[in-house]
Amino acid sequence: MDPFLFQRRRNWQHHVLQHAYQCKPLADANQRYWAEALRSPFGVIISRPEEAKIWDATEALWDMCREFLDWFFTADGLDDRMRKLAIPPAFWEAIQVSWDRIDEAEDLSLYTRFDLAVSNTGTISLLEINGETPLLGAETVYQWLWFEDMRKATGDLRSLPEDADQFNSFWDEVGSRFHTLSRQYDLMDFGLSLLIDEDLPEDTEMAGQLVEIINQTLGENAFFTQLVGLRHHLGVDDDGFFVDQFNQRIFRLWKIVDWLDLQLAAQSFNAQEAIAARLLSGDVKILEPLWKQVLSNKGAMVWMWELFHNHPIYAQFLLPTFFTDTISMESTELLTQLHVKKPLAGLEGVGVSIETGDAIAGAVHARETMGYEREGFIIQKYQELPEYFGYHFVVGSWIVGDTPAGLILRGDTNPITGRHCLIVPHIVSDSVLIA
Repeated sequence: MDPFLFQRRRNWQHHVLQHAYQCKPLADANQRYWAEALRSPFGVIISRPEEAKIWDATEALWDMCREFLDWFFTADGLDDRMRKLAIPPAFWEAIQVSWDRIDEAEDLSLYTRFDLAVSNTGTISLLEINGETPLLGAETVYQWLWFEDMRKATGDLRSLPEDADQFNSFWDEVGSRFHTLSRQYDLMDFGLSLLIDEDLPEDTEMAGQLVEIINQTLGENAFFTQLVGLRHHLGVDDDGFFVDQFNQRIFRLWKIVDWLDLQLAAQSFNAQEAIAARLLSGDVKILEPLWKQVLSNKGAMVWMWELFHNHPIYAQFLLPTFFTDTISMESTELLTQLHVKKPLAGLEGVGVSIETGDAIAGAVHARETMGYEREGFIIQKYQELPEYFGYHFVVGSWIVGDTPAGLILRGDTNPITGRHCLIVPHIVSDSVLIA
């Protein structure tokens, strides 16, 4: 992976506003969220062997996740593990059943994003798993629009190499996945309600993108969709069904909010047991399914390290990871080295700190916890990120259903990647470009 410079399109902000989701932050030159907001825009070039390696790693990590979940839900001590992840007890049985259902067409995953550190020597390390309807799908699609523009570039825009491609089939794979979901979840009969936090514009943008993918790829077989606001629209009836702003029951729900937020909403309605019963029976289907709450919890990577650190394939991608209250020689040794401390239920870098192990020196870098310290923390071996033009980069690799579907590169001047950091496009090519 190497950076390359390109000249911004003269009308790039207009193009964003006309064609992109997340359009306001993408088009805001002051925010520096999209690469063309920089004085000297740059992207990253990935060779075909590097692309193949990321693809293979993504497939292997997904296989590892499924093996881990089989162990998690079948080994002795399940209640202790649920408790360790700070998951509300009212939902424990429904979570287990969501993984164990006999019919494989139930409780299907839509997509997952693995956040990876890809070093300049080619090693790939798993930093975290984003399984609960992760964002950045909109940006993944927009970088493809940039790529199409650049392939047609003439004049003062630097054209891409003739062999240039992009590791990016997100739109097509999500569309294909919704064909499957529509059939298995009877979406033509039930429709799909898209639950968003109406106070966060990016939630609405992501939901809007999915609606367009559904309408364009399913055509006349597209099903009814509607947006439902978490804060002002969502309710619960006496039988434990979620209801929308028209007091109609919701049988099929896509959610951008975390499962924990949805469970806290159930608690506020004093309806945890009633909602859990509906989820347990399968009367209500939710994307992403309940078992994704286990996969997205940072604590899952503690057990993955414990299970697979000697695995012939998976071990190469894993970093030593422990709960903060683990007492062992390995965890103690890690605490004396440079390591990362992460909240179990955190996201977008919230509550993450890079620490030296020196009680006096404290954290080298830290982001505000914003309440995510309640559930507890893990510690993970520090893995340095590749750096281009002062930005530290994480590779987000998508898997839609069971198929790798492309990547997104996020950079931050802080080694802890946060919300609305820099998104840079990539190309796949075996040509050599000078940055």
